[in-house]
Parts: sequence; C-alpha cells; structure tokens
Amino acid sequence: MSAVEVRSGLWSLRVAAAARELAWALAALAVLAPSAQAGSRDFNRPPRAAVNDVERIEARRTALFQTMLDDPGNLDAAFEYAALSSQVGDLEGAIATLERMLIFAPGLARLQLELGVLYFRLGAYGTAATYFDAAVSAANVPEEVRKKVAQYQVAIASRSETSMFSGSLGMGVRYQSNANSGPSSTIVTLNGLDFLLSDDARKSADGNGFLSGDVSGLFDLPAQGVAFKVSLRTYAEGYLEHQDLNLVYGEVAAGPSFDLNRFGLDGYALDLYGIAAGGILAGDPLTSSLGAGVFIGGRPTNDWFHGLRAEYRHERFYDSDAHARMSEKSGDRLQGQYVSSWRLSDRLTLDAAGTIDRFEAQFARNSYWQYGALVGLTVQYASPLESLSSPWSIAVTSQLSRRKHDAPDPMVSAIAQHTTKWTLAVTQTIPLTPDWAAQFQAGYQKSWSNYDTSAFDNATFGISLRKVF
Repeated sequence: MSAVEVRSGLWSLRVAAAARELAWALAALAVLAPSAQAGSRDFNRPPRAAVNDVERIEARRTALFQTMLDDPGNLDAAFEYAALSSQVGDLEGAIATLERMLIFAPGLARLQLELGVLYFRLGAYGTAATYFDAAVSAANVPEEVRKKVAQYQVAIASRSETSMFSGSLGMGVRYQSNANSGPSSTIVTLNGLDFLLSDDARKSADGNGFLSGDVSGLFDLPAQGVAFKVSLRTYAEGYLEHQDLNLVYGEVAAGPSFDLNRFGLDGYALDLYGIAAGGILAGDPLTSSLGAGVFIGGRPTNDWFHGLRAEYRHERFYDSDAHARMSEKSGDRLQGQYVSSWRLSDRLTLDAAGTIDRFEAQFARNSYWQYGALVGLTVQYASPLESLSSPWSIAVTSQLSRRKHDAPDPMVSAIAQHTTKWTLAVTQTIPLTPDWAAQFQAGYQKSWSNYDTSAFDNATFGISLRKVF
C-alpha cells in the first residue's frame, strides 16, 4: 500500500465543490432573508376571499346595499358592506360606503381608521395619513385604535421614502473538526486499489475567523409600481493552519422589481436581475460567474411568505499552482428554487426551501444533477437576563442534498459519483442592543458517497457578533 498525494487532483475537486456550495449557500440566504421578517406586518393589499366564497359574499353585499338604501344611517350594515367589498377586491366601493357614513357620524374614529386602511392598501399614502391623523385627534380614542394607527404611520413613513437601505454585518470565530473536508478514512480506494492518504489530504481540525456582509438597496423609479433593487453579499475567512483554504467571495445582484397588485396578485412582486460574482482562494483567483435570474414572491397573508426563483449562471474556475486543473470544472448552471416561511405564532416560525440544480461542465465527469431540501424552526422566548430585556431566539435548521454526476472520474472509479449530504445547525441569538446581537452556533455535516474521497463528517462550533441596519 502506497501513499498518494491528492492535492492537485481530488483535493481540487473538493475545493471546487466547496466554492460552489458557498456561492449557492449565500444565494439561498438571500432568498430566505425575507423569511426572517415574516412576522412583520404588510398592509398594502386587500384581504382576498376564496373563490368558492365569492358568490356568497356578493349575495350578502346585494342585501346589505338594499339595507343601506332603506336605512342610510345604519352603521353596522355599512361596516359589514365595506368589509365584504374589501374581501372581493372592491376597495373603491368600500371607500365610497364609509365616506358616505361620515356624513351621518362625523369624527367617528372607527370610520376614519378603516378609511385610512383602505386608502393605504390602494397606495394613496397621503390621503391615508390624513384619515389616520383624524382618527387619533380626539381625546377619548380607544387605545387599540391608537396602536393600530401608529403601526400604519410607521409603514407610511417607510414607504414614502424614495430609497431604502438595509443589511447586516457579521464577524466571528469558528472551530471545525474537519476543516479541509478530508475523508473519514485514511485509506481510500481508487480504481479498485487501496491507497494511504498523505497527511495534507487527511481529516484535519482547524480554527478560523470570518467576516460577512449583506447589504440591500431599494430605489423608486418614475414608473408607478416599479422599483430598482440591488444587493451585495460578501464573505471572507482566514484559517490558523490551513491557510490554503483562506477564501474571499463576493456577489452582486441588481435589477427592476415590479409590483403585481395591478394584475390581481395582491402583495406579490416580480424581480428581474443580473448577477456577477467572484472568489479568491489563498490569494489566487478561484471562480467568477455571470448570470441572470427571476424571482416572484409575496405574502398571501401577514403570516406567510413564499416565492419561486429561477437562475442561470456561467461559472468559470481558474487554474493555479496549487490547483492546476480547476478550469475543467467551468460550466453553465440552471437552478430552480422554492422558498416559504410561516409564522405559526408570535413566537414560532417555520422556514422551508427546495432546490433543483443542473450543472453542465465541459467534461461529463464534472456535470451533475443536484436536489436539495431545507427546513428550519425558529423559537423566540423571553430573555432570562433582566439586563437584556429583548426576546432571545433559537433556530434549528436541517438540510439534505443529493448529487449525481453524469459520468465517472477515471482517476477514481469506473462508476459515476453520487453523494448525499446532511447538515444540522443550531443558532442561539442574543440581542445586546437594538442593532447588535451575539450568536452561538453549532453544526454537524455528514457526507455519504460511493467515492471514498467525498465521504466525510465535520462538526463546527462558533461565536459571532452581528450588526443590523
């Protein structure tokens, strides 16, 4: 049995795979980012009735309309008519009814509040603000009305801005039991022969520091219902021992976003965007990609966000002294993804995602199909420390993927490679201030493969600080 040095061949394959996984992990984070705020209120859409309820609602509206003709001062009938009109999308009818009621009940806070809500959903923020101000102008306004008006006033202020920026910055340290994704066994089988791996290719623990950034911008365009979105995601890590794994990666996506309310898809938007990305490994160029994507998503209810994404990328890998054949792994990628987030309660959120990925490389051994699924549960709970009053949260995420290559790698086997990976991660978040939070992370990844060189496991432990803005 002899030792085999795999850094220029099989090791390069793992580096390329790791770089691809990092790029798509960052892309997945961008897709899932809205789910982190799935519990936030989104007012700019009318409630929608189920199709089989529309006929019943219309019959009831007809009866109520006759009641209002017979008794113009019947506020209960007017409120019910306006609510049902909103359910079937007739916001103008609901507004006309409530404004007519103001003649019979001038200054009624409930009427002014409901009119403000309806005008907000139409996007007439100035008129909505006028009604909201009037609703809380009296001295004896119920507290629940004042709270609801305050929510809308905050929303109006944010939506009235012509540009908005948001994002987060993170920094931390991490320990990995298998930093280089070395095989679980020190002996691997290559084309039916057993080889003893060299020290550099074996499983090796290491620690690293990392920096991450995620910044998004939204700019209103002159056309009604059209905005321009841009996002930038960056990641950098440096290792104590395996400095050949030091990585810097960045990705920018930009393009127009179209509000689909005008087409009857209340609360939905369509994003079209271009993509540019690149990475550097150990000081040498590793990868670059250009592409385009489309995403349609929205919130059918205040507690549910979901969306579909499709992307194309041309990815290039570059040769270096350490990785002489990386360019053979260049190719074209098509990916489809569905993401969803449900706020099950005030303290519980469920996230899920599914992905289909096709990568077409120059050589069939580097081409593959990949299927993946992710599910996550976030629980928010009261802080156990009096000095840190903001609620804490703990998130548990599990991810499973299956990759099947088109053809075998002649260096390894006469059979094409297939690999299954499972990851479990737990993240404890502790808010320190409104803008800063501490995070403690633990994770485990297991990889099963018919290629010994791709079968491994890795446990991680980390601590980080994150600032949101």
